[in-house]
Amino acid sequence: MTPSAPIPLHLLTGFLGSGKTTILSALLRNPGGERLAVLVNEVGELALDHWLIEKVDEDVLTLASGCVCCSLRGELYGALERVAALEPTRIVVETTGLADPAPILHGLTTDARLRELVRPAGVVAVVDALRAEDLLATQPEVLAQLEAADRVVLTKADLAPQRVDDALALVRGAAPGCEIRFVEEALGDPKWIFSAPPLAKLLDGDQARRWLGHGTLSVHGHAEPFRTHSFESEHAVDLPILELWLRLVTQLDGPRLLRIKGLVEDRASGAMFALQAAGRSITPARRLERPPAGVRGVHMVVIERGMGEAPAARLMESLGAAVGGALDVSARRPRGTA
Repeated sequence: MTPSAPIPLHLLTGFLGSGKTTILSALLRNPGGERLAVLVNEVGELALDHWLIEKVDEDVLTLASGCVCCSLRGELYGALERVAALEPTRIVVETTGLADPAPILHGLTTDARLRELVRPAGVVAVVDALRAEDLLATQPEVLAQLEAADRVVLTKADLAPQRVDDALALVRGAAPGCEIRFVEEALGDPKWIFSAPPLAKLLDGDQARRWLGHGTLSVHGHAEPFRTHSFESEHAVDLPILELWLRLVTQLDGPRLLRIKGLVEDRASGAMFALQAAGRSITPARRLERPPAGVRGVHMVVIERGMGEAPAARLMESLGAAVGGALDVSARRPRGTA
């Protein structure tokens, strides 16, 4: 069913590991009086990010077939139709960490069917303050995300206060004219996130190209090839062994490991934990209050750039060995012991 008026749509973008899912979860808990519907877009065969959103209900849909910028006229339209039928006041699309918002915005403003359903209402870019300098120097997607942003949210500044001024200066240079807030302030005022300008300059494709500074909008939003690798096991394992594996591989191959994320069922506690890393930055294992129904064992996704076939194969073999070692330890240890 087509809504009587296009529904405001907000893009939530940011590089892998920047904190988009945490922000989205907080917005769902405190939407500022809005009725939100959410689309979570993922890269990889296993869709995991939507399980990390603490409030998952009928208003959260997952697009797991690939980057949303490559499926604008297919799966995205169908998903938006389903979302529009729920009659939300706003829609939030969380893009993949590797997406360039430019082709997405171009499609939203030029595709007649999409224009009937939604209207672009702002781009919120999330930036990890700890990694801002490195990411802007090495990952072209980050610059593209900031160039398209109307609002910028800076995360993880509390972990390294001495870097905040430099991170702010870099982000201001990459996103001139954008208002920037730290994550605590932004989440305390959801209306600020949703009050971004309505992207008037993007109603025309040529204007969009000039505004974004990309010359010709690319058909695909990725500057260089990246690859995803998935691993699944139906067995619960010893969580500390996989935590050790994560520390080792991120120290060895951090620059090439764009993102590692996983759901791990801990044998000792029976609980499900989320493991996440971006580069060499590892987030402490997080226990899920509501484990996903029907999900057991180990589900891991590795997103890498530039590893090559043989190193990537060895990496995944090491993950299999780590899971096997965790299973061996579990088999030798009496159930219920620490």
